[in-house]
Amino acid sequence: MKLSDIGERRIIDLISRDREPDDCAVLNMGSFDLLLSTDVITRKTHIPEGASPEMAGSFFAAINLSDIAADAGIPVGFLVSLSISPDYDMEYLKRFYSGIYSKLSEFNIGIIGGDTKEGDDFTASGTIIGRQKPSLIRRRSDIAVNHYVLVTNSLGRSGAGYLFYKNSYKTEYGIKKMLEIHPRIMEAQILSMAGARFMMDLSDGIYSSIYQMKHDYNIGFKIDYNKIKKDPDVSRAAQISGVSESDIVMSFGGDYELF
Repeated sequence: MKLSDIGERRIIDLISRDREPDDCAVLNMGSFDLLLSTDVITRKTHIPEGASPEMAGSFFAAINLSDIAADAGIPVGFLVSLSISPDYDMEYLKRFYSGIYSKLSEFNIGIIGGDTKEGDDFTASGTIIGRQKPSLIRRRSDIAVNHYVLVTNSLGRSGAGYLFYKNSYKTEYGIKKMLEIHPRIMEAQILSMAGARFMMDLSDGIYSSIYQMKHDYNIGFKIDYNKIKKDPDVSRAAQISGVSESDIVMSFGGDYELF
């Protein structure tokens, strides 16, 4: 049996069967909870051709920060580990790290450690650390029947960007839409203090997230598509690609909004 036979989600289920499914692991430290999460990118798989190293580094930091946002946490530090080939361009690495630092500085944190190992190409693994009062952390398991479901911003941004890029239409703009992620750190804390009960980030698209919540907690959703705010480029992306607007909005991942 291969990974392609069962999918990424099943692998996660297998290795995390003894813990609650969530964006972060949570360790109680007494007066506060420690939040930990990790995310990995490879240059060939996750970074489109033509993306600047700074944009790639910023994207890498942002997707890790988004996991802290999904639990309404406050980021405090970031660890970066790299697997790179010995002949890798050092200028690319410097600019990649510049992008990481630029994104982290938006939240007043920095890189506090990491590791480097020789490898075949370029793989970056990030571990993000956060903290929060136990009463303000929002877990997926806090979901309940009759909750309203809201999204922090428009959907379809990343999907539209990908289709622009794939169809060689406004390629640089498409890359920017895919990789410029805005972790909803402040929004999550405001929502938590205002009484929001559960959160997750939309890394895999809203359809996937709905299925995941149904699978984990046996709670279904009624979604009014007409009330979803759509990225302004969704319509044009549908025109040039032949992909329906609803698929771009609901099925493509990469928006990293809070749900």
